[in-house]
Amino acid sequence: MAIFKVAAHTGDNNNGYIEYDTETKELGIHLNDDAMDEKARQYLTTEKALHQYTDLSNYKTLSVVPTSSLEALKLALCYIWRATGIHIDWSRPVD
Repeated sequence: MAIFKVAAHTGDNNNGYIEYDTETKELGIHLNDDAMDEKARQYLTTEKALHQYTDLSNYKTLSVVPTSSLEALKLALCYIWRATGIHIDWSRPVD
């Protein structure tokens, strides 16, 4: 079982993380704020059009449910701040 985890935060000292099981496609959201957890879950489990850049100035539009694959989830996490105010911290390790 492979679990992908990424750190996230929603404000001052409100750190948490989002996890995804690549085999079962289950999503876990742990942001220490029930309302933000629900916003993230809604965003990551509904189909949306996302831009996937193919080079510096060109992209293709994908219509996907972010939890359908790890690649789709990572792409959606790049845009989640615009819709929810949740910021992903790709460099901070998750314990």
